[in-house]
Amino acid sequence: MRVKRTIGSSLLILFFLFTAGGTSMATQFDWLATDSAPKNYPMEIVRGDLFFPKEGKLYVPNKKTLHHGWGEGVSIHIVGDDTKPLPERLEITFFSYTENQFYKGEFDLPYEEILKLFQDGYDSPKINEHTTYKEVVVGVAPGGHVSVWLSGIDKTTEVFSGQAEKIEVDWKEIIDNPDISREVFIQEEIEESLKPDELQSLKQNGVPFGLWETYRKKYNWEPEFTGLKAPNRIKRVIYFNGEDEYLYYPLDVEHANKPLPIPKEMHFNWEWPKGKPLVFKLYFNEPEIFDTFNQLGAQGEPLKLEMRMLVNEEGKTLFSIWLKNSKDEIFLKKTKLKNYGIPKKKDN
Repeated sequence: MRVKRTIGSSLLILFFLFTAGGTSMATQFDWLATDSAPKNYPMEIVRGDLFFPKEGKLYVPNKKTLHHGWGEGVSIHIVGDDTKPLPERLEITFFSYTENQFYKGEFDLPYEEILKLFQDGYDSPKINEHTTYKEVVVGVAPGGHVSVWLSGIDKTTEVFSGQAEKIEVDWKEIIDNPDISREVFIQEEIEESLKPDELQSLKQNGVPFGLWETYRKKYNWEPEFTGLKAPNRIKRVIYFNGEDEYLYYPLDVEHANKPLPIPKEMHFNWEWPKGKPLVFKLYFNEPEIFDTFNQLGAQGEPLKLEMRMLVNEEGKTLFSIWLKNSKDEIFLKKTKLKNYGIPKKKDN
């Protein structure tokens, strides 16, 4: 009889803990910390800690050269308890190789926003179930820029952006080897991280300070498909600010009239004229798409990013991408397109 009462009480506690109007009331989750830095501008986290509200912390992976892409987590260290409180504060020290400069920042994170995002979770088409975030991604960039994202299957959401300050740190924190000078080590790390053309671009153009803050600007835009049957979902949109997600088409309530960052990539399936399904992957040219968004949406005008597919008089299929407002439209001619057929599923 005691067992039955214990089970019933536990179920009751779990019910109130995890459900309230369809929203989880949990404050501890199974998550890990990871690190990030922009491509072509190698960085290294010397030390970083995510502090919990009452006590305790989880360290951010460190001692690794980062250059894999803004918002993309790199290292995962599985330490401590599986479930743990969410972070309310970040302390971080890092090094920017392209500047030969250390930075340090102490930041209060938007704990209530982070908690709500974890509690609410989201629907994932990839696994066909409701889930929540699994990683807290800490990103560092030249000029001392710091961003924090929550990341999970099908979704990455930025929750914080801040500015660290320049400091001096003992070089031994990077490498304790008197046989290699600081200048030589830095040059070797940069050359190992960048391709020859990327290295040449860095030498010619220098470090684009402030770039990562411009990535955060959002515009009132939505996708549009014309010419053929549109997909009901854009499988993945990767934004320049490090976020990514899927979008229903037409946009659902969550995204309708909601400003969005400028897209870096878009992936979707579209049916070819003869009925053959294809995967489309669009890679936008950064200078072109930023100039176009600024030109057509600088005053907050509603914009449409149109994927236009037409069949001409000769029966040839033409695909193009346009950004337009109520008065003008501009052809995004530098966008790269990759497409390939979708393999048919084998019958069991």
